[in-house]
Amino acid sequence: MCELDRFADCSIIGAAVLIVIGLSWAEMEERKSWTTLDWLQRLNYSHELHNVTSGDGYQLQLQRLPRLGARPVLLVHGLMGSSLGWLCLGPAKSLAFQLHQRNYDVWLANLRGSSSYGRQHVELTDVMADFWRYSFHEHGAYDLPAIIDHIVALTQSEAAEQLNETRAHQVLLIGHSQAFNAFLVLCALQPRFNQHIQLMQGLAPLARLHRQVRFDAAHVRAIMKFVKKREKAKKFELFAPGELRKLCNKKRELCEYYTKNLAGSAQSNKKLLEIFSYEHLLQGGSARELRHLQQIWKSGDFISYDYGPIENMQVYHSVEAISYNLSQISVPIILYFGETDAIATPEGVHGIYARMLSSVRGVRRIASSKFNHFDFLVSSDVKTLVNDKLIEAMEKFFEGKLPYIIE
Repeated sequence: MCELDRFADCSIIGAAVLIVIGLSWAEMEERKSWTTLDWLQRLNYSHELHNVTSGDGYQLQLQRLPRLGARPVLLVHGLMGSSLGWLCLGPAKSLAFQLHQRNYDVWLANLRGSSSYGRQHVELTDVMADFWRYSFHEHGAYDLPAIIDHIVALTQSEAAEQLNETRAHQVLLIGHSQAFNAFLVLCALQPRFNQHIQLMQGLAPLARLHRQVRFDAAHVRAIMKFVKKREKAKKFELFAPGELRKLCNKKRELCEYYTKNLAGSAQSNKKLLEIFSYEHLLQGGSARELRHLQQIWKSGDFISYDYGPIENMQVYHSVEAISYNLSQISVPIILYFGETDAIATPEGVHGIYARMLSSVRGVRRIASSKFNHFDFLVSSDVKTLVNDKLIEAMEKFFEGKLPYIIE
């Protein structure tokens, strides 16, 4: 099958299709460098831009594919990601387009640090060390509250104008990878959001990492050595936009080694580095995010960032970092995992289920012998393997007919 959306070499038939849809080979290749707004503008896709400010001053841009009065769905990216991850395969395959075509009101989040829609602050700039002092804790404690409150308030107002208020009080949430961590922090620290989120679907979700990932201590040490080296050089951002792509082009074998060991075997290992071909797909992110994940991996528990005893007392009023109270979370949850994901392993996802039995309504395995952490964004089969199943489960949930499946 010709993989148009992944820019594979296609036959004469594929070339004819490109001509029909108005894209040349050069334009197909150019799409790798498109931003979220490039996608929406060049496809002439109806969209809105919304700006929100977090409680600690980060100014974040949301993109919306509007359908007034429809159910609002918020898509939240993971570590080093942005809203582009939900668009980069185009209208035929990417989840944001697919949801909009199914008459959902689609919102795309950009958490702090994402390029270029999460790089503003009321006082700081992204060249200052203080700008990058955050992890998924701040995503859940500050970014998501500001974003969800904005969506709920606006859709309630729109619904009131249309005399149709039944669907506007809650948001459907879909998150990839570390977005699930942010969701857990949000609902554990601010239980009121349990009432504002109708359903959470977590793709490759994370929580506790100890003995639940497929890479070893040597890989973790190598990552932390890299983090320390960047911090020593006063580089608190993990990767500037485009830096990963250049690095992987220059040191392909090394990049492929770490990608396979840290993300897992992909559907097509020959295209394992495909995700780095997209200029803006992976970038941004704070070095502290990796430090926080390393602390969770080492502690064996799902804890807040550990500043050390003195600063912990100032921040948490406790000598130790806090363990998030997951019993506070009542939002219905469906979890999805890939068989060869090295980060969100089957064991790790089932570990989340075991700790959240009252909330998790299903654990779904992606029906592919190889499916890794990034296949949820760039697999050529993501529509049939993930998106169609996700939408089907969501609609069965609305009907009260969602089967309880633990795979």
